[in-house]
Amino acid sequence: MNKNIKTKPSYNQEILKILKNKYGYSYDYIRKSIRGDRSGEISEKIKYEYNKLVSESRKAIEIQVSKL
Repeated sequence: MNKNIKTKPSYNQEILKILKNKYGYSYDYIRKSIRGDRSGEISEKIKYEYNKLVSESRKAIEIQVSKL
């Protein structure tokens, strides 16, 4: 008997805090916006900004790693 194991996506908690402070929405709404469960202008902005901040943080980490 095989069980299907679904994993939940892991979101950057620091970026979620930034978006929560900026927009004032709950973490649940922000996660649903990123996932695409919510539609609208604000949800699209949240999704865009989250993805932009994640890519910028990865670049910053890569730069710091290359300096070591």
